[in-house]
Amino acid sequence: MNADRQESKRAVVFLHGILGPDAVRSWWPGFRYFRGLDTRLKVPGVSFHYPLVPSAASIASRAGVLQVFIDQLRAEDIHLIAHSMGGLDARDLISNRDPACRIRSLTTVGTPHQGAELVHWVENTRGLVQSFARHFLYPGILELTPHACAQFNRDTPDRADVCYRSWAGCRPVTELPLLYRSQSRVLQGQAGDNDSQVSVASASWGAFRGVIRADHLEQAGWNLGLPKKSIRRPFDHIGFYQSLVAEALSPEADLAVV
Repeated sequence: MNADRQESKRAVVFLHGILGPDAVRSWWPGFRYFRGLDTRLKVPGVSFHYPLVPSAASIASRAGVLQVFIDQLRAEDIHLIAHSMGGLDARDLISNRDPACRIRSLTTVGTPHQGAELVHWVENTRGLVQSFARHFLYPGILELTPHACAQFNRDTPDRADVCYRSWAGCRPVTELPLLYRSQSRVLQGQAGDNDSQVSVASASWGAFRGVIRADHLEQAGWNLGLPKKSIRRPFDHIGFYQSLVAEALSPEADLAVV
């Protein structure tokens, strides 16, 4: 961490989901979870950070790694923007591992706050996606069941001095890459509209900001479907995260929370 980044009074920290860079960089050294953000997000007086946590570890383990990282920042105000499981890591971090109360806000995108119904589908059915998940995402994925998340929510109360915001993603099944259509149909039957991995209902926490037209991977800047203007694919993730950063840093942001 260079001196300029370390001395910034405000910091924005992006938190990745369950399949993080540590699991991908062995065969793709230049991989960045949030595609292109590190070169496009620039705000004077604000430092941007993209810490790594163990991909398939428990929420507590991942949050513990984040605590070590956060403790090294000298910023007075810290804002977290998290995708998928990263949002649960962030809530643990805020509630249990920020004694100086420097974290001011959390914005989650596609986070399964109420659990991911598809975990049971992964455990009990066969297929390419299920095999991949069982091989690369255990044991962490077991903490994402609705039952496990219900217990997590009871044990992890929100902090009154932190602004919590959330976004969900959704695409109709016909707009999804073929690889995700089967699981999206299963999830649609279980929990309604979804982004192929997380339902809109599960992604809501704190001040719910709305639904973006993006599948789960698109939310981090990765697109497995063919580009098509009529359905706004690929999703403009750069513009989206620029808006999230602007809202988090705005002095009036807290006034908009209900």
